[in-house]
Amino acid sequence: MMYNNMMKNATKKIIDFGGNRVEVFSAKDTGTIDITPYISDPDHFYGSVNVHHVIKFGSTLKGLIGKYDGKYGDWGKSTQHDDIILLEEHYDEARKIMDDIARLANLVIANENLYNDIAFCTEYYYLAARGYELLRQHASEFGFGELLGTQVSLERGGLVSTRLALGYTDIDAKVKNEVRVVTKRTHLIGDADTNLTVTIKWRNRNQLKGLIAGQKININDFVNPASGASVDAFIIATRTLGTAPSHIHHRSISVTKQGILFTRKIMNTIGISTSFYSVGVCDELNEMYYLTGRRSVGDAGHILRHFLPHN
Repeated sequence: MMYNNMMKNATKKIIDFGGNRVEVFSAKDTGTIDITPYISDPDHFYGSVNVHHVIKFGSTLKGLIGKYDGKYGDWGKSTQHDDIILLEEHYDEARKIMDDIARLANLVIANENLYNDIAFCTEYYYLAARGYELLRQHASEFGFGELLGTQVSLERGGLVSTRLALGYTDIDAKVKNEVRVVTKRTHLIGDADTNLTVTIKWRNRNQLKGLIAGQKININDFVNPASGASVDAFIIATRTLGTAPSHIHHRSISVTKQGILFTRKIMNTIGISTSFYSVGVCDELNEMYYLTGRRSVGDAGHILRHFLPHN
């Protein structure tokens, strides 16, 4: 009953997403959905509250929680293919970067005030910059070329990551063919903590047909995928509008084993090919779908917010 008001301003579809039941609420016409009344923890919600799509995954992603146990395939065999490349398997500096990020992450997890400490966040930012520099330096060795074509920036942290991935030192640099999408994982009132919902807001919906539909796209984000929920929601929303891409190249500082294998399986099922190129990897997610264990990264988006473009 609590979602009746949301449905008044939206159309609702139940879709099969790679064998999983997902609820999709889409705003009618040119309007938006105000999700303020439905957020279970509004004090820690940093996305837009007026959105174009609300994607309720229910328990679809619950199996990703915990330490990877092989349920989505043999990780070792998967990384023998050229669509999954982790630099830390090849270069000591990549491993060092991941260790240094984890060190900072453990500090900020223990003391949330560090999210507002500019010097601390700057150190984290420079580690990200160096990680993306390594990815650029070694891309051709692994069959990845320059990041040409459409750059999808999942806000907030994706705006920073896209500029770092392209080697731009100016945080306000203009990016050709950039599609900005506001995505936010959240939990709604009445849902189990392990049930994820993702909201989507388009900055410019008119770009989708020309820059996304049927195209090979790049998604640059600090962790991509963790659970994969944000990218999954983005794809679901584009499919709802008939503008889904044909291939996604993920380029990131960190990923999770289960996130990659689950995402690849789902995307293959719906006819979208994928590639994953990352500095390092984690194999454990906590119940809030954040990286945990010795390869935690903290809330990277909240740290990187200090380096967002000003326009």
